[in-house]
Amino acid sequence: MRKQNPKIRWHLSAKEKQTIRRMTKRGIRQSVIARTLGITAPSVSRAQKQMGLPTRLVIPEKKILALFEEGWGGYKISRHLKIPRNQVYGVAHKNNFRREDGVGYPTDPVKQAAFVEAVKRKENYSKRLARQYGVGFCKANRLAKQILGIPRLRPGLSKPPLSSDFPQKHFRKKKIGEHGSGG
Repeated sequence: MRKQNPKIRWHLSAKEKQTIRRMTKRGIRQSVIARTLGITAPSVSRAQKQMGLPTRLVIPEKKILALFEEGWGGYKISRHLKIPRNQVYGVAHKNNFRREDGVGYPTDPVKQAAFVEAVKRKENYSKRLARQYGVGFCKANRLAKQILGIPRLRPGLSKPPLSSDFPQKHFRKKKIGEHGSGG
């Protein structure tokens, strides 16, 4: 025989089931429905299955693609529509959506090689070179630091471009007795 516990209920009322149906049709998550009704998410899921309702959120693919076409980013779309980011990007990949500027996709090896040569010549600032050669900003900074052999670049517009507060690849090592104690 089960113990009587006022906090544990063994069934949902008709009103609670009606609320679950209404909230599910509006596209509200199981966790929110559960918190609203004071029950567990598995109870909500079980009730949804019994009523023949979808247990997962319906992803509005048309809205997601329309926002991508307008130039919105995936993170902003996920926050706006309250949908997990991985599902937003999943819709984009499923529909072969590609941004015009190519952000988020592998860099063309020819463009990357041209960028590397420009960094070696220290033609301009990292961000400007990245834009010019179509390389992502984070990747551009990582490549520039790797090529120049420095831990970090100076922030902002510094003179000369691609300069660092740290010594670069070739620097003179101090000899014993130089600039130190000894007399």
